[in-house]
Amino acid sequence: MVDVGKWYDPISERWIAPREPRLEEKSSPASENHVLELQRTVEVQRIWRALVDCCARD
Repeated sequence: MVDVGKWYDPISERWIAPREPRLEEKSSPASENHVLELQRTVEVQRIWRALVDCCARD
């Protein structure tokens, strides 16, 4: 990773210091639930499209 240090922002006319990098946290149960919910949503959409395609052929 490149450390650019401070840089000058001419619009705000001030020096900007980069933020400290955050440490990666272990995934929380809420995050895991969110991923599971997204996977479920994708699966439901796939099944719905399959049903619509099947019915459209008739």
